[in-house]
Amino acid sequence: MRRRFFLLLAAGLLIVGCRKGQPGDTAADQPGAASTPVDIELQEIRPGVWVHTSSYTYPGGTRFSANGLLVQDGDSLLLVDTAWGELQTLALLDRVASEIGLSVRRAVVTHFHYDRLAGVDVLETQGVDVLAHPLTQRLAISLGTPVPDSTMHTLREPGSARRVGPVEVFYPGPGHAEDNLMVWVPNQRVLFGGCAIRAAEASALGNTMSANVAAWPEAIRRAQARYREVEVVVPGHGSIGGADLLTHTLNLFEKTPTGGD
Repeated sequence: MRRRFFLLLAAGLLIVGCRKGQPGDTAADQPGAASTPVDIELQEIRPGVWVHTSSYTYPGGTRFSANGLLVQDGDSLLLVDTAWGELQTLALLDRVASEIGLSVRRAVVTHFHYDRLAGVDVLETQGVDVLAHPLTQRLAISLGTPVPDSTMHTLREPGSARRVGPVEVFYPGPGHAEDNLMVWVPNQRVLFGGCAIRAAEASALGNTMSANVAAWPEAIRRAQARYREVEVVVPGHGSIGGADLLTHTLNLFEKTPTGGD
């Protein structure tokens, strides 16, 4: 009953997306604000590593996509971030089962915005253990969004990391959000930077409503120092790139933080 109540409240929430501008900074981000078709993309970028991409359509027809990750974890999968909505998360799980042939057993949510955790209830109903930063859980409870059941208490301090199966979960410090996490796949040298990292086509920092702009550059530098051997970087939105995406994001701080795409 608690989660059903939270889902009803979610229609009035302000902060749920990682994009910038009129869509993404208002209640238009909420479920029910617009009709979003179920459209999941699944791309294998390295052996045993897939990017999943889902989309949300705002009133007026503006559509944004969001990236997440899947990593093979023995005879199952670890999911990084849900799809952008409950129906899309269900569609993602169905597609994963049919195309990859493995089930998701555990998941990591990289921060509290809706494009990261909208499908948490779907996962937990199916027995998936969902892990998050302690602050993510507290923010989700206070805002009435789906709440991850498990927290990684060892990630409280900037620069801390924790091994979760085949990945390392890293807390670089506040940036796009106070609780933003990154996920490192060491055997494939893939870094999921999430919304703390901007795609090459991005001309600004995006949605900074809940950002710590002063601390953000240092968070990126911590990631650069820790993952010098990175070859593939997956941002929360937009095109996949390499280590240059971290430098690109740092360069955006020389521009107006809230301008652009």
